[in-house]
Amino acid sequence: MLASELLQHYLRGERDFSCTQLSGEILRETTLSGTDFTEADLSRTNAIAVDLSSSSLAGANLTEADLEGANLRKSDLSTADLMGANLSGAKLCLTDLTGANLTQANLMMAKLMGANLMGADLSGANLIGASLMGASLVGTILFNANFSSTYLFEADLRHAELKQANFRRALYSSETQFPTGFDARAAGAYLIAPRVSLRATDLSGMMLPGVNLGRANLSRVDLRQSELRWANLKGADLSNSNLSGANLSGADLREANLQGANLDGANLSGAIMPDGIAHQAGQERKQLI
Repeated sequence: MLASELLQHYLRGERDFSCTQLSGEILRETTLSGTDFTEADLSRTNAIAVDLSSSSLAGANLTEADLEGANLRKSDLSTADLMGANLSGAKLCLTDLTGANLTQANLMMAKLMGANLMGADLSGANLIGASLMGASLVGTILFNANFSSTYLFEADLRHAELKQANFRRALYSSETQFPTGFDARAAGAYLIAPRVSLRATDLSGMMLPGVNLGRANLSRVDLRQSELRWANLKGADLSNSNLSGANLSGADLREANLQGANLDGANLSGAIMPDGIAHQAGQERKQLI
């Protein structure tokens, strides 16, 4: 079937395209939400920014498909073949990816909050900067996968195969579950929790809205351009830290140590400063520290 034919059928209200052959077709920036593509052949399709939310692609062939920025929220991709697919920036929140083949897939900056990846194969996958908060990766194969700078808050990685996986600068919480014996800190990941020591670490550009780092040791930490709105930084040691360009709007900085901190260009709108007074626009930097 040609992409033009598919779109005509879709506009007429048809939604069942299971087992359809669409290999190599161009579907980019189209709306196909709620569609049944079960076991369809979508290999090497150009589906950039396509809306496939709440669709069924169970068992579909999506090898080397270009799904950059696609909306696959709440879709069923269980047992789908996504080997070598480009899913960078894709929206995969609450998506079912159980048993999917994601080897060598590009998931850079993808949104996978609450996704089910149980038993999936992500060998060699690129997940740099991906958001996996609350995702289930139980029993997944993560051999040689790149989890650098990923967000793993409350994710479940029990029984996952982590051999040679890269976790440098990945962020996790006390609720994150790793396989027995796996040392996340030794692997280069950072625990984000109250009272932790992250002294002299690089957290530049990280998305940390609403995190609780109360009483944490953040001395000499690089937080340039980081997102810290509404963060709890009460009593934290931020001495000599670099907060230039950071978004600290609404953050709680009561009793925090900001001695020597670089706040150039930081957004402090509504932040509660160390003296307990809310920041006012136009305050001089010397007043802040």
